[in-house]
Amino acid sequence: MCKVRAVKAFVDTGAWVALLAPGDVHHAHARETLAELLSRNALMVTSNYIIDETVTWLRMRAGYADAAAFRDIIARSQECNRLHLAWVSESVEQKAWELFTQHPGLKLSLTDCTSAVLVAELKLAVWTYDSDFAALGCRVWPD
Repeated sequence: MCKVRAVKAFVDTGAWVALLAPGDVHHAHARETLAELLSRNALMVTSNYIIDETVTWLRMRAGYADAAAFRDIIARSQECNRLHLAWVSESVEQKAWELFTQHPGLKLSLTDCTSAVLVAELKLAVWTYDSDFAALGCRVWPD
């Protein structure tokens, strides 16, 4: 029988960067948050758009080796069922564009909007350091 996970969290780019960049202002908090999620046997969810954004950030600011190592982290996390990769479909992207146009006052990227749509559809809290998610009505981890 499969074990049902009570805790599920969507991992945003800012959380990945905070975890992987020791100089990030949120690094210590991110490490504590990850430890808590792991201790609670949480399932973490992220998207292909978030992976792209994180790899790009790492490649441009930390270098190729860190960006490539991130892919290994993702693969290992998926193999041990700690991470689910949600693929942004055409439908999700269309809803994201609608969300994007509805909030011109927020500094949202299209990736932020795809994440907000996935978070709503999957009924997840989002682990982020971006205040715009709360402004969109998303539950932020830890809540």
